[in-house]
Amino acid sequence: MHDTTITAEGNSGTTTVSTACSDALLKLTDQINGSTSHVQAAALLRQILDPDDGVLARLADSLEAAADKAKEAEEDDGFDLSHDLADAAAEVRSIGENLQTAEARMRTLISLAPSPRPQLSPSRTPSLPPRPLPTAPPRHTR
Repeated sequence: MHDTTITAEGNSGTTTVSTACSDALLKLTDQINGSTSHVQAAALLRQILDPDDGVLARLADSLEAAADKAKEAEEDDGFDLSHDLADAAAEVRSIGENLQTAEARMRTLISLAPSPRPQLSPSRTPSLPPRPLPTAPPRHTR
């Protein structure tokens, strides 16, 4: 995994922000996509949904910290932004609560084994594709 940085310019100069967290989430997504069982996917899902240390809990903490930082602004928009961010943090926590049982539910899922394809008998061989229709000669226009 590589550490990418984003440079942002603001009132107090240039700030470099690491995207290591984003890269880690992409890696987690790849791991879930590549999991070989629902039990393995559930274990990976726990990293997102753990109410104390999961990604959603940490995201809500970050949004709350940003809300506190926005309150420090002397402008009215800082006050409004702080409420927007606090509301977003509450929504993220609510999503986590709504998905509390998702990990356990994922563990109980049963993968369907791919059903064997029946062998085609000679009498059931697929027919040839239809022949293309003859094309009409081009029309002459004046």
